[in-house]
Amino acid sequence: MAKGSIKGIDQVVKELRAISKDVEKEIDAVTYDIALQIEGDAKRIAPVNFGKLRQSIYTTKIKDSNYKITANESYAPYVEFGTGGLVNVPAGWEALASQFIGKGIKQINIHAQPFMYPAFTKGKKDYLDNLKKLLSKYNKKI
Repeated sequence: MAKGSIKGIDQVVKELRAISKDVEKEIDAVTYDIALQIEGDAKRIAPVNFGKLRQSIYTTKIKDSNYKITANESYAPYVEFGTGGLVNVPAGWEALASQFIGKGIKQINIHAQPFMYPAFTKGKKDYLDNLKKLLSKYNKKI
């Protein structure tokens, strides 16, 4: 469900790749670990009724160092962003949320209960920190 980019990540990855081509596996491992962390945090934060929403959250590898975390229940975006007059869309997630705008048939106001956004926000900070640690490790070897 979430799609986002992380400021500063491209520069750190570029510096890592300049040091060694062997670093690709380590970048992928760091990326995979963070993807699983985001998945776990989203599952922990997601509201529970029967548990279907939590069970629908999973990670898929797109390609090396590129993972997608998805909440596959049809109602997931409405839980994440809210509905009616209670919609709350975080900055940068407008394009994603706009896919789920209702057709105006009836107005149901449900408060947002974000689970992916907080997990992603924490994960992107940890991801940048972990990549910087990897860069530092390689810089010490040189």
